[in-house]
Amino acid sequence: MLPRLDCRYYKGEKPCSFKRVCDGCPQYEPMGIRVLILKLGAMGDALRTTPILTAYRRKYQRIFITWVTDRESFPILKNNPLIDRLLINDPIQTLPLLSQEFDIMICLDKDPSVTALAMQVQARERFGFAMSPYGTPDVFNDASLYALRLGVDDYLKFFENTKTYQQIIYEMAELPANRDPYVFALQTDDRIAAHHIIETLSPQGNGPRIGLNTGCGTVFATKKWPMNHFVQLARLIRQHVDGQVFLLGGPGEEQENRAITDILGPAVTFPGIHPLGIFAGLLGEMDAIVTSDTMALHLGLAVGSQVIGLFGPTCAQEIDFYGKGEPVVVTCDCSPCYRKTCKLPESCMTNITPEHVMDVLETYLKQ
Repeated sequence: MLPRLDCRYYKGEKPCSFKRVCDGCPQYEPMGIRVLILKLGAMGDALRTTPILTAYRRKYQRIFITWVTDRESFPILKNNPLIDRLLINDPIQTLPLLSQEFDIMICLDKDPSVTALAMQVQARERFGFAMSPYGTPDVFNDASLYALRLGVDDYLKFFENTKTYQQIIYEMAELPANRDPYVFALQTDDRIAAHHIIETLSPQGNGPRIGLNTGCGTVFATKKWPMNHFVQLARLIRQHVDGQVFLLGGPGEEQENRAITDILGPAVTFPGIHPLGIFAGLLGEMDAIVTSDTMALHLGLAVGSQVIGLFGPTCAQEIDFYGKGEPVVVTCDCSPCYRKTCKLPESCMTNITPEHVMDVLETYLKQ
């Protein structure tokens, strides 16, 4: 008897995980609706796209989801329980997609390498961004025109738009609007390791644990909150709520976090640099997190912490905090701007005062 080629467990080159032949196998499970998601971008962007997985699985009883991402975002998606197959955007992994058939393909990225792939994929329905005959961004469906306009109309994006990113991508996919949360699989070993790190550090303070994520990524340096503001906020946290202050970040923030530690001494705790999973676990150990608009903001929301987001050059209205915090938005004539560098003597982020952030933080700590 021929193998059941549409079974989600069928491999072909070796036995499936159940070690059975297809004939009469009780574990046979057809893939059902085959969905292909094309979304690259930074880890924060990938993470805030994960709610669409829940939306698709709510709509279809049987579904098999393939997601194409890039190497940077792969680690944050690799253990996601709602993704059946995760691929990296390189020819070795994506070329086989051109010989397959999908029921639904949605492209949520304007990168030419992605839209070119989207144009070649065989799919019964196509949504999202496409490539025009001129090699420029286009759309497959009318419902994606708004997302396309956001990229070319600064006034619409900066001042008129009130939709969150999730509302925009649901609209592109023609899925019913719903505030589905982020989907992130914090591994048990990482959670335990993070808890152990916190417990062995013996931080000063008897109040809540507050994580200060001092970085902003490498692309938009304009999103960075000044180091001296973090220093002053740490002092206020110790004075107002006797909080345990943890300095968080990746390798790019190690030097600054050590410099803050040199200034404040044992009043702050720097738990060191850790892999992504343990970093997520550390965020989950916090009662609240203060961070600029970067990956830690989305990861903090994904693990259920209260998050105070600091916004200057980017649009706060696109972020859904799910009732777990709120944005602190700078007041400045030239923001938002989405510039990678600032031509002014001081970035707009300087206008967000530590005192104001402390007031917002205290509000959420009392809840």
